[in-house]
Amino acid sequence: MSILKKRKIAEDSAEYEENSALELSAEEEARLKHAKKLKRRRTMRFWDRVAGFIIVTVLVVGCSCLGLEYVIVKGPSPALGELFINTMYETRRFRFIPQLFLTADEVAEIRSTEEIDKSTQSDTSLIHIPTEEEVTEDGVDAYGLADEDGDGIIFKEVKGNGYMGYMTVILDPTRVFVGMPDNYGGVGLTLEQMVQKYEALGGINAGGFKDDGGGGFGGLPEGLTIIDGTCYNPDMGMGHPIAGLDKDGVLHVGYYTYDDCIATNIVNAVSFGPILISNGEPAPPETLASSVNPRTAIGQRGDGAIIMLVIDGRQVHSIGATYQDMVDILLDHGAVNAINMDGGSSTVMHYGGVYVNSCSADNGQPRPLPNAFLFK
Repeated sequence: MSILKKRKIAEDSAEYEENSALELSAEEEARLKHAKKLKRRRTMRFWDRVAGFIIVTVLVVGCSCLGLEYVIVKGPSPALGELFINTMYETRRFRFIPQLFLTADEVAEIRSTEEIDKSTQSDTSLIHIPTEEEVTEDGVDAYGLADEDGDGIIFKEVKGNGYMGYMTVILDPTRVFVGMPDNYGGVGLTLEQMVQKYEALGGINAGGFKDDGGGGFGGLPEGLTIIDGTCYNPDMGMGHPIAGLDKDGVLHVGYYTYDDCIATNIVNAVSFGPILISNGEPAPPETLASSVNPRTAIGQRGDGAIIMLVIDGRQVHSIGATYQDMVDILLDHGAVNAINMDGGSSTVMHYGGVYVNSCSADNGQPRPLPNAFLFK
């Protein structure tokens, strides 16, 4: 065979092998594409199943919760139903739940309480603020609380059935005052910002605020508001009870008009409620709605000491307290007059440079406030 013919055969053979290799590469590429498609389909099916499981679980849990809520609302225990409805109604984001099972009239009937006597005002003769000569030096007061470091401030934890909170007792009531944001009616300040603004030692949230748009800016107080002798809305009054401190540090609790405040020398006042204790008498249970939520209250003992009380709520470590729980705690610690302040996610106490309680806001951050009770 000639050299040229051999070369021709070799070239033809090489061309055949090259074409075969190209054909094999195309087949492999097709197989790879097919494998990738199968993998994507398997991945999609997996996540579809996960999503389906989550959706079904949410539906089952949701239906179970709705069923449980229906049983509680419509069940055989009216007291449990009333507690549940009032608790949900006081929580803005869950207020719709009772309305799923009850008409507006039924909700209003359940939430109704007996009227209290709005003419009652604080009897200042029940408060005797001791002079320096009358103050004992053993560090333990008549209620078993010890001012261990002698700074006139007593701080303690409060625990009860299903709730946990904190109490601050300020022995000298003239150290207590009301703080406000920089601009009345604008954007509120957090409690920590108010403490820093006034260089205070601590305090609690105080009155409620108007929040028609739901923005939670907290700058416009609701009800009569007097700060450092200046009344910012004298036309309001009698709509809400007030917590007012006069020039001598006596806490006035009741339904006061602006003229009443002038007549009693009240220089700091905020509005909220309900009244918990008036002139040594606890509020009748029938005047207090039953619900479990975060709570804030302020009161005064017979010796003039101011009691600031907060109870955590809507959390694992503390579900919350009822108004009656607050009454019982305050009576146990000698309160002669006491009133509930804004609660829920507004409930905060600041002392020693930190928030001492756990805020129940969705993001865990204390909200802007229209005012606060602070102490120097």
